[in-house]
Amino acid sequence: MAERVPRPDPHVSVERDVLVRYLDAWTATVLRSQRGGTYVECGDLAADAFRVFGEFADRLTGHHLEAVLVGRAAPAGAPAGLAVRTVDDLGEVEVPGPMLAHLSGAWPPSLVRGKAHEVLLATEPGTDHRERLRTAGLGCAVAVDLVAEDGSARALIFATADGRHLTTFKNELWAVDEFAGIRYRDPRDAEGTLVDISLTPQLLPLRRALLAELARRGSHTVAELQRFTLLETIYRAEDAVGALTAAVAAGQVTREPEKGRLAPRTVLSTAR
Repeated sequence: MAERVPRPDPHVSVERDVLVRYLDAWTATVLRSQRGGTYVECGDLAADAFRVFGEFADRLTGHHLEAVLVGRAAPAGAPAGLAVRTVDDLGEVEVPGPMLAHLSGAWPPSLVRGKAHEVLLATEPGTDHRERLRTAGLGCAVAVDLVAEDGSARALIFATADGRHLTTFKNELWAVDEFAGIRYRDPRDAEGTLVDISLTPQLLPLRRALLAELARRGSHTVAELQRFTLLETIYRAEDAVGALTAAVAAGQVTREPEKGRLAPRTVLSTAR
């Protein structure tokens, strides 16, 4: 009788796709810089990272790109020009320049303190490390729960000091392949709405969050609400316009000026 091949964990499949997509953009950025960069891998996705680096093989010579593998042996397939080293513990890792670290579980605060350091953390839902990461200097962060059909969940947290890089990450987050059974959930959504992975996602949770922000803070421009969307929800800044347009149409929000398309300077208030 043929041995059954275990089905891949869908949470890991999404995590891998998100990492690979963002790592591709990150590598292109660091190879345009004289400082280069360091990738730190604490899980089992080193082979996937090596495949991404391999796509830049013709550009690695003359640039500093290093992969640090924590508690793992280096897999085969490292492209020429990629420096690879292994360490037993995260505490041994010191990175002075740009860094992207793929982490799981505990991590030392000293690792993320540094110019151009970024983190993709896989952890259990309900453990929100964003404030700790922001205290360490990574002020732009997003947390998203990956929820399977059986209700099991895994959380991903991405943190950076650069809002442009957070924008890039979110673009890749919503562009991943639609793996069967996995949907996103914003851990700050009180109703815990599950949202299909899509380039045009359901915006009701965002609409609720924006209305709550208006109720707390009073009037805001569209630009300010887009910034809130980027920093405080799982959605992209541009998604705010669709959610706000629906809120205006439903009479939940008033606007000034009253007519025309919503522009960055349009002022919105909760309808009374």
